[in-house]
Amino acid sequence: MLKQKFILSYGSKMFMQFVTIAASIVVARVAGPTVMGTIAYALAYVQMLGFVSDLGLGTAHIKLISEGRDEGKCNTTFAVLKTGVSVLFIFVFFTMFLIQKYYSAEGFESQVHEYVIYIFIIMLTIQNFLSIPITTFAAKIEQAKQDIPYLIRGILFQLSRIVIVLLGGKAISLAFGNLAASVIIAPVYLYLFRKYPFSKFDKELAKEYIKMAAPILILGAATTLTNTIDKVLLQFFTDSEQVGYYAAGFRIGGFILLISRSMSMLFFPMFSKAVANRDFNYIRDKIVKFEKFSFLFIMPIVVLICLYAEDIVIVLLGKQYIPSINIMAIITVAMFINVFSTPYGNLINGFGRFKLTAKISVVNLLIYVIILLIFLSKNTLNAGPDGVAWSLLITNVLLAFTFRYYAKKDVNSLDYLIAIKFIIFGIINYLISYYVFSEFFYQHLWTRLSFFPIYLVFTYALFHLLKWMNKEDWKSAINLFDFKAMKNYISGEMKGK
Repeated sequence: MLKQKFILSYGSKMFMQFVTIAASIVVARVAGPTVMGTIAYALAYVQMLGFVSDLGLGTAHIKLISEGRDEGKCNTTFAVLKTGVSVLFIFVFFTMFLIQKYYSAEGFESQVHEYVIYIFIIMLTIQNFLSIPITTFAAKIEQAKQDIPYLIRGILFQLSRIVIVLLGGKAISLAFGNLAASVIIAPVYLYLFRKYPFSKFDKELAKEYIKMAAPILILGAATTLTNTIDKVLLQFFTDSEQVGYYAAGFRIGGFILLISRSMSMLFFPMFSKAVANRDFNYIRDKIVKFEKFSFLFIMPIVVLICLYAEDIVIVLLGKQYIPSINIMAIITVAMFINVFSTPYGNLINGFGRFKLTAKISVVNLLIYVIILLIFLSKNTLNAGPDGVAWSLLITNVLLAFTFRYYAKKDVNSLDYLIAIKFIIFGIINYLISYYVFSEFFYQHLWTRLSFFPIYLVFTYALFHLLKWMNKEDWKSAINLFDFKAMKNYISGEMKGK
């Protein structure tokens, strides 16, 4: 069943990423980088204070339910607390917005930016309330109830984007399409949540939520700012067009991040339960399998994306997005490093060491901001969107080492040598492939295309020669696509069986 949960989570997000990229190609080509940049900046601006709408309560809810606490009391208490912080978020956001609008010398680039921000704040408020059932589904590891509505919303949104830009719509119309998709999908989540138990609000339980959420609040704030500060600072130092180049490169290169998000939703409740049962062998086994899967089946994709970055960007987005080529390649590597370290951060949280994770995240944010300022400031490197991508890569490398260091303190049986072996091989593999590709295959389109199968055959043959891979690995990969088992799992969960 866990296999089906992972494939549904990752598969649905991967499918939506391809749909999103396809829609983004149309939007990027028709609307241009300035519109893309306006949307990316406005969404990042609204989400920058998004942690206030949760304050760590979601993570606390997942941990308490995964530990077997009274579900009715947890659901009621969480819903009340979540409603309160959602109202607080609206107040805090508009305080910041009005200060920037009327008292800041910078203000906003245009009135269009302000209108798009208004629309996104409404959308985010709706999503905050929908996070009550979504977080409960996550706590119970009910992947189908999370992913099926997610797919429906995503398809509706991406179709609306295409229709809107083809009809001549710009940033404001695109923002309305995003809002409409959230409104339409809301009844689906509420319907799936209708039979979940609720009881009276429990003050003592609320205190537990708040006590547990306090360090998570810092973690959430640092994580949210880390995910949004890049576009906000890039807008400050440059303009919407440069943000558009970065957003376009991130959109394509960041698809691997979906693996990290998918696995986080599974690893955290799974590891919390395993820690409660002191089953450390289970934890080690899951991490080793995930690292091996990432190396054997994701690393070659990352290498190929980096090698074909120019062709991918020009074919998908057009020559007007040539500045996005390096960004896409760098972001792809940065996201792969993020994926590789995903289990370790979730393991630390599974032990309930939220204060430690919060400290790590705050330090990581400070380092990220410092590196961003060095790369963006006109007095230093003035590297523009490329500098933002390099900043993210450097920060993710540092964060990966930090998470692994502290995770091994909790589970001493974790083996770093496997990961080190994989990483060294990946670097050597890329350097050799880059040299061969650029020297012997780059000149013509047909020779570039011929390198694709050559690389795959050579790499997987080498995996077998080194005995890092065997028939069982292929069999396990093929078994992931057991559609009958997936159908039974989705049907059973959606019907509440």
